[in-house]
Amino acid sequence: MTVTHGVPFDDYCAIDAVNWSTLKEMAKSGAHYRHRLTNPRPDTASLRFGRAVHTAVLEPDRFPLEYVVWAGGRRGTNAYKEFEAACAGSTILTEDEYATCLAVRDAVRSHPAAARMLGGPSEIVLEWTDADTGLACKARLDKAYGGCPVDLKTTTSTDPHDFERTSGNLLYHGQLAFYMRGLQACGMSGTAAVPRIIAVESEPPYDVVVYRLTDDALLAGDTLVGDLLAHVASCRARDEWPGRFDTEQDLTIPPWLQTGDVGLGITIGGERA
Repeated sequence: MTVTHGVPFDDYCAIDAVNWSTLKEMAKSGAHYRHRLTNPRPDTASLRFGRAVHTAVLEPDRFPLEYVVWAGGRRGTNAYKEFEAACAGSTILTEDEYATCLAVRDAVRSHPAAARMLGGPSEIVLEWTDADTGLACKARLDKAYGGCPVDLKTTTSTDPHDFERTSGNLLYHGQLAFYMRGLQACGMSGTAAVPRIIAVESEPPYDVVVYRLTDDALLAGDTLVGDLLAHVASCRARDEWPGRFDTEQDLTIPPWLQTGDVGLGITIGGERA
């Protein structure tokens, strides 16, 4: 069980252990997990921008050292190629991207509840062995506050109903529960640890809300993590990575398409069905 800080992202990726971004694919099927394991997501402009936002908020002193602005218009020109060569080792952002990073940084750091969680080290790397399955696991936490994980999430809406749906769809409860397992295994969790998400909108006014994971949500997340790790261990032992179903499945239709008083909303031969 180890805890380290300042591990470069590429070095973290090279650690041979189960992490959340891969493990959550097992919620779809073993085939999805295996594909993600052997085919990591390619780096994209969206992912690079997400890392830039995290650096600006969590490590503001590093941000101007690692990110530079291209203000020369279209990329692909000779001028851009010369700029790219001169800035080797830095990540290039557009003027709008850079400005957004600074606006998100200022919004989060001026929020009373969020600001008090931003002290101490960032990008905390945990390595541990899962007690139930013996699987090597790893995690890279944005922050740890009071012995609990704190995760920064950009979102289109911080409205509680909207963010609840987003969190459920993206399995944020499982992610935080996985992080809690890592903190507990490494002896870093508090006695009354409550995982938190700092949610910030990615467009003006960059509204910020700090959400606490409820006991029920954390329990559901931990149960999910336990099931997913058990599936990984089972698939590894058999060296079999099945898809969602091996047998035929019934296909239903949404309630609003089923026969009733309300028409189906489909035009057939010029008439509404």
